[in-house]
Amino acid sequence: MDFPLKWRKWIAECVSTTRIFVLLNGSPTGEFGVGKGLRQGDPLAPFLFLIVAEGLNALMSKAVERHVLSGYSVGHQSVNVSHLQYADDTLIIGGASSHNVWAIKSILQIFELVAGLKVNFHKSKLFGFNINIEVLNLMAQFLNCKVGSLPFCYLGLPLGANPHCIKTWEPVISKVKKRLSKWKSSTLSFGGRSVLLKSVLNSIPTYYLSFFKAPQGIISKLESLFKLFLWGGDENHRKIAWVAWQEVCRGKEHGGLGILDLRAFNLALLKKWR
Repeated sequence: MDFPLKWRKWIAECVSTTRIFVLLNGSPTGEFGVGKGLRQGDPLAPFLFLIVAEGLNALMSKAVERHVLSGYSVGHQSVNVSHLQYADDTLIIGGASSHNVWAIKSILQIFELVAGLKVNFHKSKLFGFNINIEVLNLMAQFLNCKVGSLPFCYLGLPLGANPHCIKTWEPVISKVKKRLSKWKSSTLSFGGRSVLLKSVLNSIPTYYLSFFKAPQGIISKLESLFKLFLWGGDENHRKIAWVAWQEVCRGKEHGGLGILDLRAFNLALLKKWR
């Protein structure tokens, strides 16, 4: 990755010259050197992990280049995707063939030998699309992992879930309710509730809204929770809404409070990504 030699020596010194001690019955032992790796919580750890994980990216890319592994073509321009990485979460994507399964296992074993990291196959899952379940079970057995089913959660989003299904949005609803339960709206001023609503509550569903078009029922449910909080009530004690919600969502320059209109915000996010 073209890091200079001086920089690499600095990192090597940080890793190999660290000395620590442990508490034994409340008393510190003598200091001793760390034989391998970093201390837990060391600020260098995530950066070094990302550099090492880049080695897996290089192995996967080289395997695709040499036609050892075949990825999957997506989009109108047929972009070949073989893997996706985010920190320690990795998706390996390819055609359902014995050749690919052998290639994946070989690449992961090489990565283990080179990097010193171990792939936790017990936490790994194999997902199959338009493939016989018996064949999928044999592949999972060969890779020593479990067979997964849709939908599954990746980076906080339910992949394969139906965004029109209310069940898909239950984590968002429960998260908003959980946050509201920690705040007593009756002890906050109207201005304080307005600020919390705009700065915190409106940001909770943003991640989902940027990927999925929310059903009208979900928008209505979220807005109902927001209305109750703004006017000082909760699900058990409703208060009178003195102003229509459409007026509340107007900008301050137009006489509103500047609170997000969730439906318009949802459509704007989807249009931006598309």
